[in-house]
Amino acid sequence: MPTTINFTKLFGKNPFKPMKKHMSIATECASLMPKALEAFLQGDKETLKDIRHTINELEQDADRILEELESRLPKTMFMPVDRGDFLSVLQRQEQIADRTQDIMGLMLDLPMEVPTEMHKPMMRLTERCVETVAVANKIVHSFEELVETGFKGPDVDKVQKLIVEVVKKETEADTLGIELSHMLFAHRNDLDAVTTVFLYHMFNWIDDLADFAEKLAIRTRLLLAR
Repeated sequence: MPTTINFTKLFGKNPFKPMKKHMSIATECASLMPKALEAFLQGDKETLKDIRHTINELEQDADRILEELESRLPKTMFMPVDRGDFLSVLQRQEQIADRTQDIMGLMLDLPMEVPTEMHKPMMRLTERCVETVAVANKIVHSFEELVETGFKGPDVDKVQKLIVEVVKKETEADTLGIELSHMLFAHRNDLDAVTTVFLYHMFNWIDDLADFAEKLAIRTRLLLAR
């Protein structure tokens, strides 16, 4: 469950500490998606409401960290990396958390029957996207070590491997998403138009989690190349 953040301790001369906290929150939001999908497919609204409440509380903390960082960076912090790169990575983290809220809203506000044969493919897509975000989280948690070593040595090699892993998993997620879209098209005559449209949106929004993680990783690659 979300915990109260001590912002006095969290913020200081080192902007990477709150950045890591922010990414941990985004990753925690994403990690709740398989459980949410399972509840959605079972029509368990109470569990969905509990998960949405948890995500909303987590996202509020993420928003506070983002706002504080954005307000402080231009004014008081000496940055060992380009501010634009730093904020771009941070914004991708925020997009991950925001998208989980969008998905929860769709699951709760637009309940629908999903063809049984789509259940496992949807879960595979969701799990792959969560895995992608988890690897991106490792990248963000490596930033301090990269700064300490001057972006040289084995730490850079480790992060480069993580970037490659994120890109690979995002490609796999895209493939799973395309397969689901084809499956949905095959059922177009069995589903009403509203269900078809909103399932398509759900597939895309779940896949967005991996896409935002990949954009974070690519931005990190550019940061390393500077």
